[in-house]
Amino acid sequence: MTCVHGVSPLIMIVEDNPLIVEFVEIHLQREKFSVVAATGCTEAVQLLRKHVPGLIILDIVLDDGNGCDLCRLIRTGGSDGEFARIADVPILILSARADEEDRLEGFRAGADDYLTKPFSPAELTFRIKSILRRSIGLSIACIEIGALQIDPRRREVYVNHHPVELTPKEFELLHLLASHPGRVFSREELLERVWGYSYMGNTRTVDVHVNRLRHKLELAGEGSCNNMISTEWGAGYKLESPALLEAEVGGTGIHRLLNSH
Repeated sequence: MTCVHGVSPLIMIVEDNPLIVEFVEIHLQREKFSVVAATGCTEAVQLLRKHVPGLIILDIVLDDGNGCDLCRLIRTGGSDGEFARIADVPILILSARADEEDRLEGFRAGADDYLTKPFSPAELTFRIKSILRRSIGLSIACIEIGALQIDPRRREVYVNHHPVELTPKEFELLHLLASHPGRVFSREELLERVWGYSYMGNTRTVDVHVNRLRHKLELAGEGSCNNMISTEWGAGYKLESPALLEAEVGGTGIHRLLNSH
């Protein structure tokens, strides 16, 4: 185990290759991050009982276990709830497994990002900073807005208590909007907060994902989630509760209710 004290946030590396650990540590220290490293799942669990990292860099193939299993353990808070305090910690998987199914498995386990080896230390650093920036202001508690229910720790979404299958980006987009109901997010901000530094596309990607998300919610909700995600022309998108949507029926909005008393 290696620790560098005095600088925050703390980054935990779970990696059984000492050369990679040293390489990553050097670059993270240059960026003023504190670092703690574990060589496998067992040591990582021990360290997590003592430390609350700001982010975890996690390999999948470890000598004493599978990184995805460790990721699931963290996300569920542990069998006895001992890791509930860190169930929302951002996790970046750093693995040589580059197949789509491996990446999807990592996201299903609860990872926030996935970077394949070999990797650029500059890209790793930017991804870490982007994840930490995107995690600010997100609710980690279960969210319930009308018929919509979101469990961020399990990355599960329900409408009228029925599960809704979303892609990782659709989930992140919905979670961000639902964490700030009524707030308008520009397309550029959504692109940055959800896709982060590494994405080189344009804002049309946001429109496509919003449309798919709307379709899935409306299909599952049978009308209960219609228009929940609204377009603010020239500004962006926002998610509103059914109560506010009902108040806006008739064109005069909430001001009509206020003026009637």
